[in-house]
Amino acid sequence: MMIQRLLLTFVFIGLSALTLSPLAVWAQGYPNKPVKVIVTFPPGGTPDIYGRILSQELSNLWKQSVLVENKTGASGMIGTDFVAKSAPDGYTLLFAADATITIAPNLFSNIPYNATKDLTPIINAASGPFVLMAHPSFPANDLKTLIAMAKQQPGKITYASSGAGGQQHLSMETVKHMADVNITHVPYKGFGQGVNDAMAGHVPLIFGGITASLQLTKSGKLKALAVTSAKRSKAMPLVPAIAETLPGFRIDAWYGFLGPAGMPKELVKKIHDDVASIIKRPDFQARITADAMEPVANSPEEFATQINEDLNEWAKLIKSAQIKLD
Repeated sequence: MMIQRLLLTFVFIGLSALTLSPLAVWAQGYPNKPVKVIVTFPPGGTPDIYGRILSQELSNLWKQSVLVENKTGASGMIGTDFVAKSAPDGYTLLFAADATITIAPNLFSNIPYNATKDLTPIINAASGPFVLMAHPSFPANDLKTLIAMAKQQPGKITYASSGAGGQQHLSMETVKHMADVNITHVPYKGFGQGVNDAMAGHVPLIFGGITASLQLTKSGKLKALAVTSAKRSKAMPLVPAIAETLPGFRIDAWYGFLGPAGMPKELVKKIHDDVASIIKRPDFQARITADAMEPVANSPEEFATQINEDLNEWAKLIKSAQIKLD
């Protein structure tokens, strides 16, 4: 009887090991080689800033290289599609701004990936508004004055964006729709190029993520006219919210990690928990707050729900503003 019990015990342990070993490998062995993080926008904007910050933090935590690659183009869709078609082993991750996940599917008819089927939501790291900025010499110091100018000079005032279909583009297009004005769009290949021309005065207006905008406005290179959040930002209390002039206006961006579809749940949990541990540290919370961002750190399931809700909200907004790019 004793021998039979021992044999049964060994068989049970062996079967358990066979059943759990793949999950255990993901949870305990990952990562055992460098991890690539794809950022779909060029250096200079908030997605790149926080993609690099969190990648460095993960590198320190994992004792393994976490390398950022800016894979840009097609309003962020090239880099997003690259991740969607990568192996679901956790070694190619996407640090995304919401534009390529929740806006692009509502704007483009030939998008090469399905945002809800081809990607695995891992964690929404942080969110924050945009800031409408202008060259210091621009006559308007607030949105109300800008709207009045645009009504007097239809189509003559220009604004830069990081590219067609991004939040910067959609923010101004929504302003134009709600205020019934004509301001001409000048798209660039990334925020860095656009903001350089805005600082030079070639294109007087641009929306920027609040992290980058704080640096630009504090240095006096540009001036802030308004923020896209429902209320004023604590980091910019003197800058009005667009909603103060256009009631109901609100656009906030999120920035988070996703991976290819089909990632094992234990691997998703491992990456989520490690990123969440970084975000919840007091020093990191202080850093995010100083950048006027809001820490999120939601669960993969909550992130997936948020993406679906945002897809629906952007669909309504884009339809009401009659925006179509193809």
